[in-house]
Amino acid sequence: MRCFLTVLALSLSLGCSRGQPTGRRGSDVPTVRIALVTDLKGYLEPCGCTSDPLGGIDRLAAQIRALRDGPAPVVFVIAGDTFFDTATIEPVRVDQAGRNAKTLAGILSGLDVAAVLPGPSDRAQPSDTLEALKAASDFPWLAMEGDAELLRVKVGSLRLAVVGVRPGADRDAVKPLAASADADSDLTMALVDGSRRDANRLGAIEGVDLVVQGGLDEDDPVAPREAGRAWLLHASRQGQGLTVVDVYQKKTGAPFVDRSDWSRAERARLLDSQLADLGQKISAWEKSGDVDAADLESQRARLAALRGERQALNGPAPSTDGNALYVTWIPLPKNAPKDSTVEALMRKHDKVVNDANRVAFANRKPPPLGPGDVAYVGSAACSGCHQPAYAWWSTTAHGHAYRTLQEQNKEYNLDCVGCHVTGYERPGGSTVTH
Repeated sequence: MRCFLTVLALSLSLGCSRGQPTGRRGSDVPTVRIALVTDLKGYLEPCGCTSDPLGGIDRLAAQIRALRDGPAPVVFVIAGDTFFDTATIEPVRVDQAGRNAKTLAGILSGLDVAAVLPGPSDRAQPSDTLEALKAASDFPWLAMEGDAELLRVKVGSLRLAVVGVRPGADRDAVKPLAASADADSDLTMALVDGSRRDANRLGAIEGVDLVVQGGLDEDDPVAPREAGRAWLLHASRQGQGLTVVDVYQKKTGAPFVDRSDWSRAERARLLDSQLADLGQKISAWEKSGDVDAADLESQRARLAALRGERQALNGPAPSTDGNALYVTWIPLPKNAPKDSTVEALMRKHDKVVNDANRVAFANRKPPPLGPGDVAYVGSAACSGCHQPAYAWWSTTAHGHAYRTLQEQNKEYNLDCVGCHVTGYERPGGSTVTH
């Protein structure tokens, strides 16, 4: 309980770094503000069946526009699978997935994306699909033809170099690009879609300042961490939120120090866990009497050092006059503001998909029943014998699940119907249209 209360107090004092970007204390304006999204995976909006869904491209758009209204110049980048969530798409889903990707590309084009590093699921799509998507995109797609590609971007007065790197790329293919970027840029940022090992290898390359880590496909955003002299950055998946990096650059070429409240809170949690574990071990060793006195004293000294480090986190963050980063994770809950223009495009997209699928799958029937199979009869057939249960069920969200889809133009949406009907695509059951 003491551990929990300590972390809670620190999190409250630091604001949890889950909201608006904190930035350097005082009136300094960041040299540049970087907004990043990882592993978007074609998501326009979250499934509405969860109690508190995160994400939505309309909420993301509103947040990006709010950042651009601030005093600092903003650059927006995306790394990892962006338009598709799987390399192989079922034939029945190809049309809807393509429409979804094209709508997403159009929306992102309106958000002034500086660069996208597509992931392997994107690159695995047919060439004509990719060409159509690129034609609908008003932003660069990096590393589509080779292992790595360099893009130069001017953001305010800052010369930014963005290096897109495929997973498993040979470091020797990346080093010349990083060296070229370092020679005539103020800041070098690598976008990678791959493993933590890939990101660590990139961070160790001379001249790389920041690495945006796509490809992790993890719900929880990963706090900034060092690799070489670079900082690795992550932003969850499926557009559940975005990570914002306030960059304060005082000297080109000098390393950056992470001053994020987010990082301090993560370090506090780690230290609390280590303190609890080591404290229990020392108590057990003291009781057993089997541990050498010098070894026991060494562990006590280690415990005291950890306590000192933990106590220091309760005070103000050390100030720095050099290059600094302030990194914030901004989740996008269902009560987050929405961009009305983007929301209208999404609702138009829903209707187009609904109308197309209604025609395309008009004759799609469930598989026939086999010998001895039991058919699905539907809830109405149960009500005769179970009226009280049926009456109660009718008052729940499940009791009008299909009507919810009809009200939202999603009753023929392949991503939705299966959870709102019984026996979906099962023998004697239902399909997207029957």
